[in-house]
Amino acid sequence: MSETRLNACWNSIGNFGDKSCPELQRHIRCLNCEVFRAAAATLLNRKTPEGYLEFWTERIAGPRHAKPAGTRSIVIFRIGEEWLALPTEVFLEVVELRPIHTLPHRQDALVRGLTMVRGELLICIALPQLLGFEAPASLLQTDRKSGRSVYERLLVIGQDGERVVFSVNEVHVGVRYHPDDLTPVPATVAQSATPYTTGLLTWEDRSVGILDETLLFYALRRRL
Repeated sequence: MSETRLNACWNSIGNFGDKSCPELQRHIRCLNCEVFRAAAATLLNRKTPEGYLEFWTERIAGPRHAKPAGTRSIVIFRIGEEWLALPTEVFLEVVELRPIHTLPHRQDALVRGLTMVRGELLICIALPQLLGFEAPASLLQTDRKSGRSVYERLLVIGQDGERVVFSVNEVHVGVRYHPDDLTPVPATVAQSATPYTTGLLTWEDRSVGILDETLLFYALRRRL
């Protein structure tokens, strides 16, 4: 089928061209011109391409690929070399690093101090201390896969009205997975974080530990 050819004068002498068309004084805009309307009618009345109806009939009549029931949304974050995740619903905000004021006479290493978020003082915790792995010494880290620099940020999480803050080196929001995608935590992994982990998720060639938010907040309430 031959291609429909139009005299697209609006692109040369009309509103989208040099505006030299004398009809612009009468119509102001090419959309109001009889030539433009005739061109639009020509496009609408042209013959459909070969296979057009068959293509869309197959697409519309074909099976719909719905997301599996039970798909969950998580926020993935990195602390040092550890990749972890929590359900999206417990995350309240991601904020830039800000001063953390230490508390006098506080011996528990879990509490780093207090920090101000939107005018409210929140407890800043050392999540690695609770989970049992070593925190990075430097705030500036390099992602060894991409080679780019990433900076420490603060994540605000909450449950049942209780809110705390902890620092991470990297964060990725809007990640979804299905529980069937998880693999069990190997029994050979001797880490304190294991009791808090419901399973491992492979994400972008990384192994991410999915944390149990209920158990995590229970442990925090006991410690705080």
